[in-house]
Amino acid sequence: MTTTGTAAAAARAAGSCRLCPVSCERVVHPAGCLESGCTRLYSYERDGRTWIGCLEGVYRAEIDLHRFRLLQRTRAGFGGLRAAREPLPMCRTEIERTFEHRSDGPCVNPDFLLAAHRSGYRVTAAGISGA
Repeated sequence: MTTTGTAAAAARAAGSCRLCPVSCERVVHPAGCLESGCTRLYSYERDGRTWIGCLEGVYRAEIDLHRFRLLQRTRAGFGGLRAAREPLPMCRTEIERTFEHRSDGPCVNPDFLLAAHRSGYRVTAAGISGA
């Protein structure tokens, strides 16, 4: 089974790949947003609670910060949320594979799997002369 560039791009943009019987999901870890001080993280107060979310819509859920912190103290932590769009370079992501027992050969969309292992986020200053 082969894939076209268009099919692979559509699967990548959707946050999941369904091109074979194994289901792969790209998940984003909101804990990484807080730990890195991500500037795309927003918060607001409602009903005495603080809610956080992603301005870029990488994940669509809004999270109760108090409950998030309680879950982070457990062994499993809060965990990941399904990516709703292509994650930003600074997002902490991974690919979760389900139904691996259905696999009948190599991955048909390796670009999707490799996208989770991008290099880190890098800031480069341009136009600054050396000392």
